[in-house]
Amino acid sequence: MSGTRRQEGPAADGAIHHILLVAYLFPPCSAVPAHRPAGLRRAFDSAGIRTTVLTSEISGSYENDPARRIIRAGDLRAHFQTQYQTLVGYREGPLEARAKPRWWTRYIVPDPAAVSWFPQALVHLLRLIRSDRPDVIVTTSGPESTHLLGLVARAFGVRWVADYRDPWQPWRRDNERSTVLGVVDGALERHVARRASIVTAVNEPVASDITRRHGVRAFTISNGFDRSVLAGASDERTSLDPGRFSLVHTGLLAIDAEDPVLSAAPNRSRDVRAFLGALTLLLVQDAQLATQLELVLAGSISDRERETLARGDLGKVVRVLGSLPHTRSLGLQQASDGLLLIPGGAGATSAKIFEYLAAQKPIFAVTEHDSAAAELLREAGDHTIADPGDPEQIAAALQSYLERWTGERSYEPRPDFDLSAYDYENLGQKLLRLVTAAPGPES
Repeated sequence: MSGTRRQEGPAADGAIHHILLVAYLFPPCSAVPAHRPAGLRRAFDSAGIRTTVLTSEISGSYENDPARRIIRAGDLRAHFQTQYQTLVGYREGPLEARAKPRWWTRYIVPDPAAVSWFPQALVHLLRLIRSDRPDVIVTTSGPESTHLLGLVARAFGVRWVADYRDPWQPWRRDNERSTVLGVVDGALERHVARRASIVTAVNEPVASDITRRHGVRAFTISNGFDRSVLAGASDERTSLDPGRFSLVHTGLLAIDAEDPVLSAAPNRSRDVRAFLGALTLLLVQDAQLATQLELVLAGSISDRERETLARGDLGKVVRVLGSLPHTRSLGLQQASDGLLLIPGGAGATSAKIFEYLAAQKPIFAVTEHDSAAAELLREAGDHTIADPGDPEQIAAALQSYLERWTGERSYEPRPDFDLSAYDYENLGQKLLRLVTAAPGPES
């Protein structure tokens, strides 16, 4: 960045001229965790604010990264062949089965990226603060070690937004970690929440949890969708069977995952298995369903999952497309007759649910009736929610869903539901207003 303006301190008028957005995953990576930082970055650019992105090389790269103001910090994960490379699309190839994270990764506080990526990212951060100091740094997690860069920037007087895409490592609070490491992990979490200028979270449950445990106000900046990206979706009508009801699921199923790999959705594999059990039960009860329904799956999938999905009656209705470009996944959502959503936890509202809502198709959601996703779906329209605890109830709900939406009837969102509130253009503006109103950096 040798040709950039050197700035010794924050903007004298408190205005925001330059934002540094720190995200471990960023496009061209098409994994769901990359969607939020990409959407926020476009919103900042649209507002006329110069934005630099600091991310990991595990996200891949563009030929013109420097012109796009994207810095890819070195990452050990990019140099050792692991399942993570396949899951985020860094390396192509088959995935036999999702393995549990290596045992020693549970003893890295707060997460493995603190070792694999943080040291190189820190070098780039310090260099940027010296040569082209940002007015604001936005760190969005997971992984949680991303926020450690915010702590450093804050020590240099840079306003800092700590943005939580998920709760802080909920599945790591178990007996496998030593008491000492648990104390360190908790202290880091508390320090991040209390040192940040602004704390934001993707939904009210996550924000309330932060406020309750750390005594700081956390604002909700929801996940969302990007209209410009949706407009670029491919036409996938010919990819679906016009003679069947096409129920589409995009993203990870992770049937064979004992531990979460890419997100804080600890119950996803359990809930997916419950849905597949319910679908199998329904196929046994109604043999004609095999000619009337297709379940189309687009996303990273392991060989073991393929075997599971091809067995018995499931093999008659399930069609696995595997990993696809994001434009094709969006096209499938828009061309579908209905969409399958399995959030994997009561507090989960990933970017996918907002892409689904923007597609304006009836959603069949396997989630608790009091979950954050269920509340959003009830607010948005006439969607179906099935509790994951009972396969027979899921089967009954699925049968009613298919009977209702098969045929000429089309889904309409509730007239008072404001979908545009979840456009990243508006979400980014909301975040900018919060930062502008916040107290300036300490002197």
